[in-house]
Formats: sequence, C-alpha cells, structure tokens
Amino acid sequence: MALPRPSLAAMVALVSGALVTVASPAWALQPLEAFLAAAKDHNPDVRVAKAMAEQRDAEVDVATGGLLPSLTARGVYTRNQYDSTIPRKYLDPNFDPTKPGADTTILSIVPTDQLDAYARLSVPLVDVGGWERRSAAKSSWQASIAEQAAVGNDVARQVTRRYYQLLADESVLRSAKRNLEVSQQNIQIARTRKQGGTASVLDVQRSTASMALAQQDVASATLSVATGRRALETLSGVMPEEADTFPMDDLHDEGAIGNWTGSIEKIPSVVSAAASAEAADASASAATAAWLPTITANAQERVTNAPGFALNTAYYALDVTATWRLDAQIPANQRAQRAAADAAAARADKTKRLAEDAIFEDWYQVRAAIDRARAARAQLAAATSAADLTRDRFGGGMQTELEVLQSQQEAFRADVSRIEADADLAYARAALRLDSASMSRETHE
Repeated sequence: MALPRPSLAAMVALVSGALVTVASPAWALQPLEAFLAAAKDHNPDVRVAKAMAEQRDAEVDVATGGLLPSLTARGVYTRNQYDSTIPRKYLDPNFDPTKPGADTTILSIVPTDQLDAYARLSVPLVDVGGWERRSAAKSSWQASIAEQAAVGNDVARQVTRRYYQLLADESVLRSAKRNLEVSQQNIQIARTRKQGGTASVLDVQRSTASMALAQQDVASATLSVATGRRALETLSGVMPEEADTFPMDDLHDEGAIGNWTGSIEKIPSVVSAAASAEAADASASAATAAWLPTITANAQERVTNAPGFALNTAYYALDVTATWRLDAQIPANQRAQRAAADAAAARADKTKRLAEDAIFEDWYQVRAAIDRARAARAQLAAATSAADLTRDRFGGGMQTELEVLQSQQEAFRADVSRIEADADLAYARAALRLDSASMSRETHE
C-alpha cells in the first residue's frame, strides 16, 4: 500500500491555497506557514504520533526477526565432586599393548572442573502463524504512518483555526478601540452641548453609558486576543506577534464539489483505517494458522573437556523439529480475531464516509461563508454610511444623541460581523484543503 507521508511543504501549500486570491498586507503577525512548521516539531500530538509510527516500525522488525535464523551461544562451568577417567585402550578394540608406541592415554569421562561450550543455530522452515503476524505488524505500521499524517492534518486544522481567529480578534480589538475613541468624542460633544443648552443631562448619561459599553467591548476583545495568543502558542510552540487588519477575501468560488471528492482513498485517515483493517484481518489469519504445525531446523556444535565415550572434544548434532499444538484456546482466539477484523472493516467504511461528509460539509461551509461575507460587507457599508449621515445630521440639529449612539453601535457591530465572516471564510477554505489533503491545488483552482 502506498502511504502518504506528511510533508511540511505540501501541508503549507494546501493551507496557503486558501488565500491565493486574498489581499496580503504586511502583517506583523508571523505567516501561517511559520506556525504550521513549528507545530510539526513541537506539538505533543504530532510527537506522539511520530513515536507511535517508530514503535510500529520496530515491531515489524521484531516480527521479521522471529522468522530469521537465530544463533545461541552458551558456556557452562561445572564443578564435579568426583572425577571419572578411563584408559583409552579399553575403548579401542584393536588396541595391542605389545606394539611399540601403544596409546596409553587416560581419557577423562567426567573431570572435576568441566567446561562446555555450545553454539546452536535455529532456522524456522515453516511458521505460517509467524508469517501472518509479520503481515499484521506491517499493516499496523502502515496504519500508524497514515495516522501520523492524519494527526498532522488535525493539528494543522487547529493551528489554522486559531491563527485566523487571532487575526479576527486583533481586528475586532482595533475596531473596538476606534469605537471607544468615537464614544469618548461623543461624550465630550454631549457635555459641550449641555453647557450650551442644546443637550440635556439625559444625552450626557446616554453618551456615558455608550462609552462604558465600548469599554466593555475593548475588554472582551483584549481577553480574546490574550487567550488566542496563548492557544496558538500552545499548539505551535511559537509566540505570536501583534497582527494587523484582517485581509478581505475576494469571494471566489471553489469550483464543483466533485473536484474535491475524487481521491477519498488517499486521505490519511481513510488510509489509516484501511491499513488497520488489513492488520486485523492478518491477525485473524494468524489465529487460524495456529492449527498448523511449525517446523524448525537446528544445528548445534559442542566443545567440551568431558567428551565421554565419544572420544572427540568437539562435535555437532543436526535435527529437524515439528511442533504441533492443539488446545481449546485456538478456536476461541480465532473467533475473537475474526470479530475484531469485522469491526475494523466496519470502522474503515465509517471513516471513509466521514471523510466524504467532512469534504461535503466544508464545501458548503465555503459557499455559506461567501454569502455571509458578502452580506456582512453590504451591512458594514450601509451601517457606516448611516452612522456618518446620522452624525452629520446631528451636527445640524436634525438627529438626536440617541440616534447617533445607536448608529455608532450598529456600525461597530457590522464591522465585527464583517471581520468574523471573513475569518470564517478563510478558515473554511483552509479546512476544505486540509480535509482533502491528498488532492493537488491545481485541481481545485
């Protein structure tokens, strides 16, 4: 199975594609790519996924090692209370003591200090269960690689969401501060007009209340910026700088939805679930293979100072061993592993459907966000024009202080709505690319 290894450059390209037609002012806040790159190395979830992939890779080597020849070396020292010897002549039926140079060697059968060295080579010849367990370990490793990519996508999605939310919060804070400045000007005007006899105490109180509301808006926006900075730093390990105004999207369409759903099988979460199903199926096959015997060939070399009646201090032995185990646990384990495989296959089907649903939802989120952003801009333009007109008419004595304050608040709320709509749209575009990360940008644009 071809696995999608997560690439920082590919991930950045996918997310950055959401802003290809958005105006790009010189933001003081670091670019999104900087946070994505840092999260790839510092985010705990990413690090856990990477470690799990390395563990699964090692487990494949462990399973493979069990199918390869193994060499065992062993040394033994034995202190015997009594030794045992025998003249060599008694072991040689052709021994003639009258011949010159006759062998009169005394052989040690059991020496007082006995030394033995063994070298044993084992070669598995037939181990169907071991083969299937290695296949399961390999599939689990493939699943962990895909899961690593899926976790990377999830973290990138969180980072992207926090990034755009922080941009929006910074813009809202600036708008709230501008609104506070206008409120402060209004209260000065109301006090001046009261002194001139053209405004009442009620007008001053209304202006004061409006300024207090604006101060609350600034406080809330300041809190959102502070918590947003902290959250983004937690996800990525990078301290965000101060941001400028949120850029305005050009409201372009994302094309047909079919362009985004053509490679569902390549999405990391789908690949991971499919590989997990393969691993479970291999484990079920390994459980079935437990009915079969295993065959192993062994070769052993022994070196000793107690050769016994063999007469040779070094000799080898060869054997082939067939092991066949039958017990009541095998059918029970077979049923359990098969049920686990069926459950994994069902989860793989569910994951694929959820991936399709996510792309479907993202695509329609973009469409809805475009409509909301367009409406929010129209609302902002109308509210801003109305506030300017009300302020001018108020200067001419044709509008009340209450109407000025109401139009000012409506303009501020409309500005906040525009910022939030653009932030939601930017994130929706990025989420669409992240949820269909296996597809190329050229296909979509």
